[in-house]
Amino acid sequence: MNLPFYISVRYLFAKKSHNAINIISMISVCGVMVATMALVCVMSVFNGFETLVASMFGHFDPELKITPVASKVFDPDVAAVRQVRAMPEVAICTDVLEDHVLVRYGGRQVIAVAKGVSPSFRDLARIDTLVIDGKFVLREGETDYSVLGIGLASTLGVNAGFVAPLEIYAPIRDRQIDLAAPLHSSRMEYAFIGGVFCISQPEYDENYMLLPLALTRTLLHYTTEVSALELKLTPGADARAVQKRIRTLLGSGFQVQNRYEQQEASYKMMQAEKWMTFLILAFVLAIALFNVVSSLSMLMIEKQDDVQMLRSMGAGNRLVRRVFLFEGCMISMLGALTGMALGVILCLVQQKYGLLKLGSSMGLFMSDNYPVKLAVADLAAILATVFLIGLLASWYSVRYLGKKWLSKGRLALCLLSCLLLSGCGGGVREQEQRVTVTIEPQRYFAEKIAGGRFAVHTLVPPGQSPETYDPAPHEMVSLARSSAYLQIGRIGFEEAWMPTIRENNPHMTFFDLSEGLHPAGNDTAHLHLHRYCREDPHIWNTVAGARMIARNTLLAFVRLDPANEAAYRANCEQLLREIDGTEEDLHALLDTLTCRTFVIYHPALTRFADEFHLTQLAIESEGREPSAASMKTLVDRAREARVRVVFVQQEFDRKHAEQVAKEIGARTVTINPLDVHWREQMLFIARSLR
Repeated sequence: MNLPFYISVRYLFAKKSHNAINIISMISVCGVMVATMALVCVMSVFNGFETLVASMFGHFDPELKITPVASKVFDPDVAAVRQVRAMPEVAICTDVLEDHVLVRYGGRQVIAVAKGVSPSFRDLARIDTLVIDGKFVLREGETDYSVLGIGLASTLGVNAGFVAPLEIYAPIRDRQIDLAAPLHSSRMEYAFIGGVFCISQPEYDENYMLLPLALTRTLLHYTTEVSALELKLTPGADARAVQKRIRTLLGSGFQVQNRYEQQEASYKMMQAEKWMTFLILAFVLAIALFNVVSSLSMLMIEKQDDVQMLRSMGAGNRLVRRVFLFEGCMISMLGALTGMALGVILCLVQQKYGLLKLGSSMGLFMSDNYPVKLAVADLAAILATVFLIGLLASWYSVRYLGKKWLSKGRLALCLLSCLLLSGCGGGVREQEQRVTVTIEPQRYFAEKIAGGRFAVHTLVPPGQSPETYDPAPHEMVSLARSSAYLQIGRIGFEEAWMPTIRENNPHMTFFDLSEGLHPAGNDTAHLHLHRYCREDPHIWNTVAGARMIARNTLLAFVRLDPANEAAYRANCEQLLREIDGTEEDLHALLDTLTCRTFVIYHPALTRFADEFHLTQLAIESEGREPSAASMKTLVDRAREARVRVVFVQQEFDRKHAEQVAKEIGARTVTINPLDVHWREQMLFIARSLR
């Protein structure tokens, strides 16, 4: 799980070789960011308007409203209703009787909704805060008053304090209406104008008038009946839980509505607008997210070498696909999180400072600024939408395009790459034959014999120890392109990695240069070398070892390319003559030495010393740092042998070698037995001993 994630994180933030990939990735992230930010802002504005409307309705609508299902009115003096009134969560319970009436004043008349309420309605609806003319009064002494909505008062042409009362007509329920003279079949009552309220909701401002409950009952010819009970709950009460309990108490004959259900049509319309806008912006977001297809396509084209490397290390199609799937998801989520953060910041700034105005004139609307309200549920829905669309876009890229490109290696044939990379230059390189060797000295022999017909790639780079080196990804990619691998023997790198390399490269032919060739004639040096090559792997540091490596390399190239066998044999003969000349020069330098002992940090010259009758004293033993006791013994032996040279290899620490050299009065010489220039390095070691 972690490996593909870490690789995809690296791909996301690392610089690509083609700028087009970075540009497309940034376009993808920015597109997702802008669309997500727009979603957050738009959804928050809809929430703000919804909250604003709810607050306006909340001044007039109760928290809970109880109405009968089948009839128009009901008797509130029943046991179930008394239980509701007695609930500890109910702070105020107001009786309401509501019906349509005809209102006349002077020469004007209009159909209105008469809402008869008890005095407790003042505390339930906070009506005092809504009265803009006069005051909220329903009865003083024997005089009845009405409180009208501002639109209704304007239609009738009245204001609070008018001396003439309103004439209010309602049909007599038990009498048939005379169509020729309908007012004769109606009951009429008077009510003076006590005040005018404004809620900024046409449904109430243009139609409603508040009357005393007793007057409304008389007008509508009722005694104790009510059309609704309106409830205000105690602070902290759970409205949903109370609503559920009341429904249980009253049964199916009553409906219990909260504020949203009382204005269901308005809220549903706002919700429909909100989610339709969400779908439109989600479609824009989907278009932006499908830039991920282009980004992933380009990335898969660029990273085909890495894909080959992963396959050579044993990765299957599933792991490779997950790398690019995570990459696409991270592109979408990076844009989403950035856009969401910016959207939240913009909404918070709007809430605090009100930068965006609803109009140029202050007080023209209920709110001077665009109202916004952040909702966690909306943020979660936006994040889930981005993730889902991004996942689908990434899955499409990896599943269908990757099926052709990653599995079959046809990236270069992709039309998208032709269109997007046409300006990046570069053609398709001709396929070349390639072999891989472990260390640089092998490359010296292989290139001499190959004569340019094979490209020779070294797996352990210069300056690295072949005992402890772990291959880099690009090295494994180069290895996977090779047709053959030439082993040097039993060094630490090959002991650790050869099983994996063999398993993951079934197409490759393997040759072991330390085995498999018996010498022609009586080559006793070769036989001696062959007997203990498994004990000391540094076979290239001897003349006999060099001959054996050359002959085994010759057999490898002949087997790989039998058509050019003659050329390879001629090159090998020339190389063997060079090795013979090197041997003569080494004997000339070393045979007359009087001090035939030397100190070296890593025992890489064991075979060299044996071949030329020298004595090697090694500071390091079996890959371990020297102890104090072993250092003392070494120094004593070196002093006794009058050692004048301490060798140290460039890939190892010089500290211990310099310490020994200081103790015995010798000089420190840096050598590189892993150098590609085999002859020059062998002669340099010999000259250093003189």
